[in-house]
Amino acid sequence: MKDNQHLFDYAEYLLKLALKKTNNFEQAEDLVSETLISAIVAMRDAKEIENLQAYLSGILNHKQNDFLRSKYSKPVISYGVIPGYNFASGEQSALETLIKKEEAQEVRQIITQLSKNYRDVLVRHYIHGQNVQSIADELKVNANTIKSRLNTARMNVKSEMEIMQMEKYEKQSYEPEKLSIWVYGEFEPECNAFYTSDWTRRIQQNILIIAYQKPLTITEISKGLGISAAYIEPIVEELISYDFMARKGDKFYTTFLIYSQEEKDKAYDYDKKVAEKYAQKMWVSLEKYLDKIRKKDYFKKMNERQQASLLQFMAVFIIHEAVKEVKGEKCSETNEEILNNKHKGNWFGYAYGFKGPIDYKDDWDYVTGHSLCKLNGCHTVTTGLYKNYEEVRFYAYDLVAGFTWSQWYPLNDLQFLKVMYALYAKEEDGIPLIAPDFFNPEVIEKYEKYNFFEKQSDSEKFNVVLNLPVLNEEDSDELFKDIAHECILDFVKQFHDELKELLVNPVEPPKHLKGLVPEILKYQQCGDAFVMSLVYQGAWNGWYKNEFVRKNESVPAMIICLGKKMK
Repeated sequence: MKDNQHLFDYAEYLLKLALKKTNNFEQAEDLVSETLISAIVAMRDAKEIENLQAYLSGILNHKQNDFLRSKYSKPVISYGVIPGYNFASGEQSALETLIKKEEAQEVRQIITQLSKNYRDVLVRHYIHGQNVQSIADELKVNANTIKSRLNTARMNVKSEMEIMQMEKYEKQSYEPEKLSIWVYGEFEPECNAFYTSDWTRRIQQNILIIAYQKPLTITEISKGLGISAAYIEPIVEELISYDFMARKGDKFYTTFLIYSQEEKDKAYDYDKKVAEKYAQKMWVSLEKYLDKIRKKDYFKKMNERQQASLLQFMAVFIIHEAVKEVKGEKCSETNEEILNNKHKGNWFGYAYGFKGPIDYKDDWDYVTGHSLCKLNGCHTVTTGLYKNYEEVRFYAYDLVAGFTWSQWYPLNDLQFLKVMYALYAKEEDGIPLIAPDFFNPEVIEKYEKYNFFEKQSDSEKFNVVLNLPVLNEEDSDELFKDIAHECILDFVKQFHDELKELLVNPVEPPKHLKGLVPEILKYQQCGDAFVMSLVYQGAWNGWYKNEFVRKNESVPAMIICLGKKMK
């Protein structure tokens, strides 16, 4: 290995090793410099080195041993030293040297904050070079008292310097957070950008968090996280390839809104208060809308579980779409314009994120917590051309009360839809080709628990009744285009002023994202918890006449719609 430049790749490693041995930054720097110089000389002499890290570690150890054997030691102010060790020396003390360095202002600031007893002995000893006995004689106190004060002063300086050094790093360097990334729009099947939300990608997540408030250079990101720039650079390039980050000159920034846990909790608390305030009179109208569905023939032909799921879905859908209608009055962009915003990572629309502590525990108590009210919008899956239909479409609300997307794991969403259709069409024999994991007993048990289906107990072979409602093209068109559309407009008309009360705390993006974030995302948190808060109030007070919801049983808010039948 002849390229000397490779030596400096180990500088950070050597500095950490030297600091462990010397417990002194200045000595550690000297030790690393001497190690690298010795290595350069050896390599110029054409010495072949197989394991460079081990070789450099060996040199550093020899240099340190030489140093310890030497009786000479430069005077220093030490952080965490052996008490009673005399660091004072001749004409220039270590503290004087330190004051000329980068930490000068910080050290002076700490010294001024020490009480007189400690400040006086520290200045006399380290600045003026007085020995312990001389200080004791002048102050007329015991020499051991001077030693004790010096030790206490050193420990105070050490403690304060550690705090100051810590403050040079961003919070993410010592207390990383988690970031969940969602999309207001759509993404293609081959899109892998949103794997960034996975728990194994904490570095990616914290880079996005640290570069959110303002654009930063790679060096600033590296220092803020306490991670070498060599590791940061390829990750930033990856995030740029997803359009999650962008470059401005030599600086990089996160391109989407990030909501904090505090902002979410504040919005949830406010939404619940609005829901509790208006729930009774709103449910008078909501039950009238649901009664229109109850009178339909397709509803009467469903079993009780299917009916409950359809009502759950439509109750959430009507409230959610009504809130969106009122939010839309604040927004200039249309959904079509948002969905036409295509990104390099094969996704469309706009991303947004939620950050919070890694150890954040969801509070499932509605009264004191927030997560039970969570609603992330309607999840839509379509098969495209399938069986004898132009498509089979699946609508599911991602909500804690009854269903979240993770509950169909280990199947993916498309597998889940196809399996549910197979159960509906009595084509169970084809399920192993769609999703072999479906017949795992743990999966079957979980799907039963969430009331996606139930097994028939009087049958020896595998036989189930699907509990999710399935509508043909004609019935689903009537449900959405006629009943739901009319109900949503009427609900908005009746409760327009009440729903506007939800829009009081929009989130403003940082300066560098001004004009780049659609208005709808600024209001994303507004009303997010209102929908399920209203559902709960209706169920608990008997205004929402859904038998299984009132019994607090799991009711999936999801339906399957069949497309046009092919001839």
